[in-house]
Amino acid sequence: MVWWLLAAIILTAAPLPAAEKDELAEERSVFRKVYPQAERGDWSAVAPYLSVLRDYPLFPDLRAAYLRSQLDDPPDREIGEFLEMHPDLAASRSLRYRWAESLAERKRWQTFLEVYEAHYSEADDSALDCLALRARINLGRSEVIKAEALELWLVGTNQPKECEPVFDYLAGAGYLTAKRYRQRFDLAIEARELGLARFLAGKLTPADRERLALWEAMQAQPGIEIEQGRDRYRNTSEDREILAYGFERLVRRDPLLAHRVWPQLESSYDFKRDFVERMPAAIALSAAREHRPEGRLWLGSLEPRLRDDSTEEWRARLAIRDSDWQEVLIALNNLSDAQAKREIWRYWEARALEATGQEHLAKQYYMALAEERDYYGFLASDRLGLPYDFKHQPAAPDELLIAQLAAQPKLIRARELFLVGLQSRGRSEWEQALEWLTPQEKTQAAIMAHRWGWHSRAIATAARADLIDDLEIRYPIPYWRAFDSRSRQNRIPASWALGIARSESLFMADVRSRAGAVGLMQLMPATGRSTAEQAKIRYRGLSTLLVPETNIALGTHYLGAMLGRFVDNRVLATAAYNAGPHRVKGWLPKRGRIEADRWVDSIPFRETRHYVRRVLASEAVFYWRLTGGTQRLSSLMHPVHSKADRTLVARH
Repeated sequence: MVWWLLAAIILTAAPLPAAEKDELAEERSVFRKVYPQAERGDWSAVAPYLSVLRDYPLFPDLRAAYLRSQLDDPPDREIGEFLEMHPDLAASRSLRYRWAESLAERKRWQTFLEVYEAHYSEADDSALDCLALRARINLGRSEVIKAEALELWLVGTNQPKECEPVFDYLAGAGYLTAKRYRQRFDLAIEARELGLARFLAGKLTPADRERLALWEAMQAQPGIEIEQGRDRYRNTSEDREILAYGFERLVRRDPLLAHRVWPQLESSYDFKRDFVERMPAAIALSAAREHRPEGRLWLGSLEPRLRDDSTEEWRARLAIRDSDWQEVLIALNNLSDAQAKREIWRYWEARALEATGQEHLAKQYYMALAEERDYYGFLASDRLGLPYDFKHQPAAPDELLIAQLAAQPKLIRARELFLVGLQSRGRSEWEQALEWLTPQEKTQAAIMAHRWGWHSRAIATAARADLIDDLEIRYPIPYWRAFDSRSRQNRIPASWALGIARSESLFMADVRSRAGAVGLMQLMPATGRSTAEQAKIRYRGLSTLLVPETNIALGTHYLGAMLGRFVDNRVLATAAYNAGPHRVKGWLPKRGRIEADRWVDSIPFRETRHYVRRVLASEAVFYWRLTGGTQRLSSLMHPVHSKADRTLVARH
């Protein structure tokens, strides 16, 4: 992470109140100056400032950064003393782990074992567990490792490379018998880790390799294998397991083919009862998620005992998509009480009642929903022509309690980590401190974080404190100049861009998703690179996406491109920002057009359905925050047209 870039932005965008800013301003500035040198192992650059930094709350982090840089030739005693003095810091945890790895790399096995047994023996970390076994082997304690080593061997997934010498030892000592290879092979098959199974099959019989070939064929082409190669499978438990695995893959890939071959498959093999009972609903749901008309038919024809909330929800979604309001009411009536009470289904029951001439009852449903400050509450208000009830209620600050919280060492450290750009560590320390706070203290902590400009912690802490009505805290407007200017430049509303950023990252500039998206507006690196080329913005890799202003520039440009591609349809562009434009095009109706609210709740991906609703509701709140006025969701939700109407669907 280019943390110093983030620090510069944060200090510019979110200044502390004067009294707080002055107290540690000099130390903070010096820390930011010398931290990169410490990370590179240049303590001489730090030495002239020791008198300033000795008492700074983050001085241990500075020292830990330097010690991490020395792990190729580490001062082991100094590292040990540092960790003993600062055992609970996030920086210490990182240093300790890397030091343990370094000790093993340098074959300092005794010291490694001492660190391992003190801190990692119960951590369920296979890499360190294997290093500990290697340490015992090298220290002449191999007689005590057999059971633990075999436990690490007998798993159905790949183990880290640190385990390879341990497994070599087991093989050399004669412990990896054919039986144990077969056991792990079976575990790999059970875990569907066919690559590992392929490696293990080399030590097994030709029959085992033939069995693996069936699994691999079923994984690669389940339709062809089931339809054309079924004569290779006998009615044995092993073959039934392979067929069941392949059929479930086929259900997800091609529900129509699955529906066609299922009767013969079911009659030819003695599958387990629960599998047989699950398949009709699974086939119907897969077809429903592809918006196939067969999905509606199959869901409606399921035996009552095979129905559950999932089948009835999708039965309702397809009926909503097709405006079959009587069918909607039937499906909703079959939901469990808990599901039926959810706002989504209360809204659609109201829509169905209204469409079937029961306006008075529908109005009662809408009136109840309109009291809520969310997507369905706003839509219900639109149906009735009522003003939105934002229910903004600023939290009352307790200045004495805020001052006491601000003086707590853990919260001081958390704040400083945030302000110097070490945000991830700051969030970790904030969460640790929060565990010990009362609900009243959490409320004041949310106010305090908001004042600091640490909006992700303010929003998250407000939610934990049930502080839901202070919209300044829950819907902040950071980096306003960038959002305003870039939104204007890309011809999109700033309220929409803010809704996207809040939904994507809670305004965390450094956050990275599991999929690899980066920064405030969560751009994938490839998207960032191509968007930068289009927007004529210099792109330097991930560091570009970590700078808030640049991330906003790229995110708003991409958002504007999606809006243009989908011809000013805000709903489709929002969905495309989350799921990609090609998927969204695949979700369009085959013919005609569909109201946007009906389209949103028939999106196949749960994540995208929630995302679109969350962004649109957030945009309404941000619009109110920016203007004091109301922008109705219904005015943003243009009808969704079919693929055939290219002029109203998407520009290529």
